[in-house]
Amino acid sequence: MHEDTGTPQRPAPVAHRLAPLFDFSSIAVVGASDSGPGGPRGFRTLQALGFSGPYYPVNNRATTVQGMKAYPNVASLPEVPDMVLVAVPSRFVPDVIDECADVGVKAAVIVSAGFLEEGGDGAELQARITATARSRGPLVVGPNCLGLVSMVYRCAAFDGALPAHTGNVAVISNSGGLMNETMWTGGPRGIGFSHCVSCGNEAGVTAADLIDYFVADPATDVVLAILETVRDPALFSEACTRARAARKPIVVLKMGRSEQGSRSVSTHTGALAGNDAVYAALFRQLGVIQVDDLDELVDMGVLLSSAVPILRNRRLERAGVIEISGGGKELLCDTCAAGGVELPELSQAGATALAAALENRYPATNPLDSGGSWGMPDKDQVYPAALEVFASEPAIDVVVSRYTIPRVGELGRLSNRIEELQAARTAHPDRLFVVLSRTTDQWCPGWGEAVHTHHIPFLQGYGRGPRALGRLAMYSRFVHGPAERTAAQSPQPVLSQPESARPLDEVESKAILAAVGIPVVETRIATTADEAARLASELGYPAVLKVLAPEIVHKSAQGGVRLGLADGAAVRQAFAELEAVAVSAQATFRGVTVQPMAAPGIEIVLGAQRDPQFGPVILCGLGGVLVEALNDVALRVAPISPEDAEAMLHDFRGGRLLAGLDRAALRQAICSLSDLMLAHGDLASVDVNPVYVYPTGVLAVDARVQRGAQSA
Repeated sequence: MHEDTGTPQRPAPVAHRLAPLFDFSSIAVVGASDSGPGGPRGFRTLQALGFSGPYYPVNNRATTVQGMKAYPNVASLPEVPDMVLVAVPSRFVPDVIDECADVGVKAAVIVSAGFLEEGGDGAELQARITATARSRGPLVVGPNCLGLVSMVYRCAAFDGALPAHTGNVAVISNSGGLMNETMWTGGPRGIGFSHCVSCGNEAGVTAADLIDYFVADPATDVVLAILETVRDPALFSEACTRARAARKPIVVLKMGRSEQGSRSVSTHTGALAGNDAVYAALFRQLGVIQVDDLDELVDMGVLLSSAVPILRNRRLERAGVIEISGGGKELLCDTCAAGGVELPELSQAGATALAAALENRYPATNPLDSGGSWGMPDKDQVYPAALEVFASEPAIDVVVSRYTIPRVGELGRLSNRIEELQAARTAHPDRLFVVLSRTTDQWCPGWGEAVHTHHIPFLQGYGRGPRALGRLAMYSRFVHGPAERTAAQSPQPVLSQPESARPLDEVESKAILAAVGIPVVETRIATTADEAARLASELGYPAVLKVLAPEIVHKSAQGGVRLGLADGAAVRQAFAELEAVAVSAQATFRGVTVQPMAAPGIEIVLGAQRDPQFGPVILCGLGGVLVEALNDVALRVAPISPEDAEAMLHDFRGGRLLAGLDRAALRQAICSLSDLMLAHGDLASVDVNPVYVYPTGVLAVDARVQRGAQSA
């Protein structure tokens, strides 16, 4: 139920192309009727918001709807409405959108279903809508959605229950039901909403468009998004980059991550769910906070809506926790460690002051076990002292109070604790104060009122709460990192004109890598045993021979490599053996590659693949023969800066083996691979395994390049 009262001063309009969706003065509803308990669609919602503009029912079979004059079509209205809500069967919708375009309607919301999600004729109907929206307008949200609500501008093209409170959190969701659940569960936790959009199939306006608007919107500080796919990857990345600069966190619950979920997505809104590993890498690269379920999405909305004003000026990464339970203290140490929350030790001065307040009855530590219960008389002195000590510690950014909240009845002496908490917040506005409960449970009405009235960030559960704080810390580290990321160099072409799809041989592949500055071991091709022996002598012993056959991709696994060849006789024997390997594999034997044995180093794999949605995706991880078995890799979406490359080296477990080695050279190789893929849209994939990393320099020992991809 919507609880906001009064009509706040209308904010200035946002200078953005999507502004007509959220700030309009008149609305027509095509498909309004007397049927159904709600009467004309959206009318009661608009009344609840305090919308004062004209509402026009459109129904070509009725002259009145709920006592209001009805019109046969949009063109017959006494004025051109700013917004049109379309709620007619799908087969009629394209004509309605064409009519809206003809008369100059600025925005439309289509709640009707039966489009791309059903395929066939539905897909053709949606294609017509998209063509009109992109060529001559209007802005279109939907179809197959519940519509949108702007709490800030008191506008809605929506037929449902409103959020309880106006605030600084915007919601985008491909699913109308999940948008509603976010609004309904977030309100009691204290979240106030600026705008909520169920975007459905995104025939016109995409989630990326909406994020772009919310970044520009001064009323929005946090964006919660429930997405099936990203239909405009370039705009999505650009908007997220602007969000980082504006310190506006974006939290995404990505659906369709499993194989079965991906199939469900295609039947829901007709979306392609995409590669989950690539999405996760892109989100991490852009500073998007990814969560796993609705509870975690709401948790981040609760936390960030209060944290952002502080986060814009300082880091929020280290926590101090005030408990009243020894067992709770122990459990929080574990769950904070698992959630990535740092719990720094108190300074000597802080520990001394806290010990005095506790009268030495409990250890002055972080977390603090203050003993007893929150209603005990001694907490009138102990709790304010603990708040003051923790908030004054230079190493503590977030002060967490773990409350025991009554399930029923009155707050009792917990009201005292709330007053003391508010006093500490006033005294230390540069610290974030959070309340944590033990579990996800019901609470008495007085607590819900206190959360809303005092804007208390309220996290639930020993597990969920620290996970939310850990995500906040990760985001803080992202936005308070280097002020400017080093831009990748403009990639320069190094190849000839695109050719037909084919894998390049090892020598061709290494030549391409060398052209972009990646060091490679010198490699040549021999078609006879004598030629192989001559080349080995020129390059230097010990030598390495590898079979050259396009059908043999994984040469080591198929017995196609001979190492440590000491002389010409060994080379000739290896040549014969490799020819036999090719014959046994029924492969086309084209000779062997000859190269000197490289000095051993830490083996790293570098790779690139062209994703159909996001373009080049770069891979780095632990390499060698165990690369597929261990699958210890990190991903990023090109272009990649040196800072992105360094982050990759921290993302995979084997990265710790690089201590004392030339990480700068490896970072440069990663960036060069990114530049190569960006410069050449006809490259499908690159596999460099292994790359030896040394104390000084790196060396690519083997490589395979596949040509023939289309530009993404």
